[in-house]
Amino acid sequence: MAGIVESSPAHQNFSRYYILVIIKVSVILGKDASCIHKDLVTVLGENAPSIQTVRKWVKTVSEGRDDMEDEPRPGRPVTACGDANI
Repeated sequence: MAGIVESSPAHQNFSRYYILVIIKVSVILGKDASCIHKDLVTVLGENAPSIQTVRKWVKTVSEGRDDMEDEPRPGRPVTACGDANI
């Protein structure tokens, strides 16, 4: 991506929300999942989401989903197990 400085610590702290916004804007601009993933890797390095995740989010955005929150899923919620709750 032209104009992007190589990955630096300041660029590696993007939250999931900001990554989703970047993906949404990139889809609006006509970029495909591979190009978006390459841009994210350029900026975030090893903190970039996987290509599979980018493809899933691109598909979701392309289908018209506007909200960026996870939808509730059926089933039992995931719980953590540790010394504090055993």
